[in-house]
Amino acid sequence: MIIRIMGEGQWDVPDSALSELNSIDGHVEHAVAGGLQEELTDALTRLAATVREHGRQIPDDEIVDSDLIVPDTNATVEEVSVLLADSAAGEGLIPG
Repeated sequence: MIIRIMGEGQWDVPDSALSELNSIDGHVEHAVAGGLQEELTDALTRLAATVREHGRQIPDDEIVDSDLIVPDTNATVEEVSVLLADSAAGEGLIPG
């Protein structure tokens, strides 16, 4: 699965990391629902770190479509709320 971290680039992340990513994504959803900016920033930071830890960074000169997009770690509750509203049927940022 190809995951783009906004402002950083793309990573090829194995499906085996999805469970961990989904767990963190739940914290993102909780923070957005509660309007908790500090908790959101922490969850986005952990989400991006997990993508980097498990994924292989794709070189910038390699053109690949992203399957998922993770917001910048400094994204606001309002910005992430819009992304979640656009996601598939309440699946959060990471479907599954």
